[in-house]
Amino acid sequence: MIEFMCQRNVSAHTRGLYNARHIALLGCATLVMFIAWGGLFVARVHAQTPPEKIQGQVVNGTHDAPPNSAANLPVTLFQVGPKGPVEKTVNTDAQGNFIVTEVVTDANAYFARVEYQDIKYYSEIVPAPMIASTPLTVTIYETQTVPANFVIDRLHLILEVQPKVLQGMEFLQVSNPTDRVFMISLPLPQKYGTVQFQDTRDQGRADRLADGTILYPIMPTTTEVLYNLDVPYDATNLTLSVPISHNVGGVNLLLGKTGDVSASGKNLTPSNPFKSQNGQEYVVYAAPPQTAGSVFTATISNLPGPDSTQNVQSLILVAGGLGGLALLAYPVYRRRAAKNKMQSANRHATIVQTIARLDDAYARDEIDESDYQAQRAALKAELLNETVSSKQ
Repeated sequence: MIEFMCQRNVSAHTRGLYNARHIALLGCATLVMFIAWGGLFVARVHAQTPPEKIQGQVVNGTHDAPPNSAANLPVTLFQVGPKGPVEKTVNTDAQGNFIVTEVVTDANAYFARVEYQDIKYYSEIVPAPMIASTPLTVTIYETQTVPANFVIDRLHLILEVQPKVLQGMEFLQVSNPTDRVFMISLPLPQKYGTVQFQDTRDQGRADRLADGTILYPIMPTTTEVLYNLDVPYDATNLTLSVPISHNVGGVNLLLGKTGDVSASGKNLTPSNPFKSQNGQEYVVYAAPPQTAGSVFTATISNLPGPDSTQNVQSLILVAGGLGGLALLAYPVYRRRAAKNKMQSANRHATIVQTIARLDDAYARDEIDESDYQAQRAALKAELLNETVSSKQ
């Protein structure tokens, strides 16, 4: 959920937006603490009196949307309890309002989904103690084709060396200045094993085509798209190829430091190494803007051979790494012990503070933009993965 609460704070690349971003990051630290404490409250929700009804509204965020576009739309309410989500579908009225009276008594959290013009939209996830006073709001938009001048602000590839596979994530920073939504094809390696979104709602938003293309809706304002992936390899050298369907403002490649593994490629420039909060080191490379129709390539060398599985596993055990980089579903509804909640909240706050310090350094011109973007993306990915892990 942090991804959605903080999504407007990561994609700004100019110093002129520094103050707003810095303040917002400090606000995020407070939100993180609130969520961690809120989890303790949610764990006890079954002991409270459930609401008699769940209310909400669907609104169209496009300024010239057709009249009554939010009327008579099917809304699916997810009531998430110990045995999983219970679905209930109702229709909106003429004003886009909806009411569900069949309330699950032991639900921990609630969220709603609406499909409009073949795109799925979701509300925020609301914990049970707040649902009686917090109506669920789903904002829909009119759909348009991809603008001709559309640019993915930045593409970050964060990869860990595992036996016979690179496991990691892609992190896109995307801006949409319009009040409409459009679908883009995600930049994926030509040979990838699996793709898993961190948020169960993103799993629903994505449209997977038969040829392997994954289309994803870009909402108005600023969007961050984060998904886990793996890239199999069977030799000591691997050519990583990522077809670029849309213009990209720049690429950062962060490669987990394991043995003598390194990367090289045309216009791929080494940057300062980066160390994550739990001590894992990354070698960092930056590439210039990529044009639509091109292919971003990088040769990853000195990968462990097919008989080096035990050695690689030992290195991974010592180095640690981003625990959430393994392919994870998004177990947002599982409860966690109080001690773990507090530890998770502290880790969250530490990462957010580190991001704020990094912003300070960038504002004082103590770090160049390439290093800044790479380190910030890695910290953000670590924050999101820590959020996922804390919900298990």
